[in-house]
Amino acid sequence: MNIMDVLTDMALTGGLGALKPGASLDEVSGVLGAPAVADHVPGAAPSWPRTFAYGDVRLEVCRCGLIHRVALSTWTDSVDIPAACTGTRTDTGTKTGAGTVSMSPTVTFAQLRAALDLARVAWESDLELASQFSVVVDREPVLVRFTFATEAGAGAAGRSDATLHSAIARDTEHMCP
Repeated sequence: MNIMDVLTDMALTGGLGALKPGASLDEVSGVLGAPAVADHVPGAAPSWPRTFAYGDVRLEVCRCGLIHRVALSTWTDSVDIPAACTGTRTDTGTKTGAGTVSMSPTVTFAQLRAALDLARVAWESDLELASQFSVVVDREPVLVRFTFATEAGAGAAGRSDATLHSAIARDTEHMCP
């Protein structure tokens, strides 16, 4: 499995394997083991929502224990994704000792658009700023947002070569019980 397979699966299912908005962190931990604490302010007293991670996949977890957001930053040289979330094939990724698969995250808008179109995943343009734009896939109640970095002022002509910066799936309807 490669990064295009991972991103297409995220668009199709609203998550990465067991890592999905609405899933219980306890249930996910039963499958993948305990996550790493990845709160934004190290050493600060924990407060909710909390951030946890499996490799480079970050989870925002509500006080009730449900995952609210699953995020994968793709602006780095490589990303580590839990092997259980990538299927059993590791032919295009490098299996690491931490139960993750390391793969190149470099994806252009043209590549993702072609993969989504091939998988018949409907998407639409969303947020546009001077140096980024997003496309969204609605998997109600989950919204998957793919954000691309562009050259400032590149306009529509620069979109095809724009590189993926992040992929985030979030629950749009969660209300803590």
